[in-house]
Amino acid sequence: MTKQQKDIITALKTNAFNISDAIKKNSCSLDDYYGFLKDPDFAAGVAEAKQYANDFGRTQFMKLMQKGDKAAIIEWQRIKSKEDDAYDAKRIKKEFMRVCVELAETKGRCLKEYCGVFNASSKAAEKQYSAVVAEYNLTTPYERAKIAQEIHRESSSALFDAGNLTEVEMYSRMLSRALHDAEASEYPSERSKARADVISINQRLDEIQERERREAEQDETSLIDTLDAQLSGVHPSSIEELRDHYRSDLLGIEAADA
Repeated sequence: MTKQQKDIITALKTNAFNISDAIKKNSCSLDDYYGFLKDPDFAAGVAEAKQYANDFGRTQFMKLMQKGDKAAIIEWQRIKSKEDDAYDAKRIKKEFMRVCVELAETKGRCLKEYCGVFNASSKAAEKQYSAVVAEYNLTTPYERAKIAQEIHRESSSALFDAGNLTEVEMYSRMLSRALHDAEASEYPSERSKARADVISINQRLDEIQERERREAEQDETSLIDTLDAQLSGVHPSSIEELRDHYRSDLLGIEAADA
């Protein structure tokens, strides 16, 4: 730390943590002071000075209360009540977030519920989310979904290998997982990849369904119809219409001959 930074910390310890007075006496602007706080050593010194000022104030209150100063006793009770309320509010917020992380289907839903209940900003909710997950070592909604998807994937693979799952059903399951990831993934890159997977899987499903439709049409077409269609140069689905046309022409010829 610089001499100026050390002098500011000393001033804060001796003036009941009056920041304006401390920086003024040491020719420091408020912007410079907040810039100094980026220095870990200075920030630690400021925190120590603040704790020192709090401890000193408590000591003075205790001395006044010991002398029977009613005003000091009332003020002390007010301060303690405020501190207790703040602690309870912090504890309630933390517990609410813990329950949300454990029960919500997505991180987005978790943050939305927290913001709605406590009228908090998205940034504050995000910070609380990260802190609670780390403190309680929680499994996040996204991690739970990934575990469930892996189990589902293994199940789908086993069913497909055993012939108990069609190609369309398999891709439909993959599409369902991709749609979920596109909405619930925690990181933008993962959501972007999932959206690309949705498009790719949809295209593959369309190709499979079109192929199956054509195969079904082929299965329903008799061998004679297929051969007639090939000889006539038309699609098998048009062969009956062509036959009707020939019959009509034939009837017309027979009527003319008669």
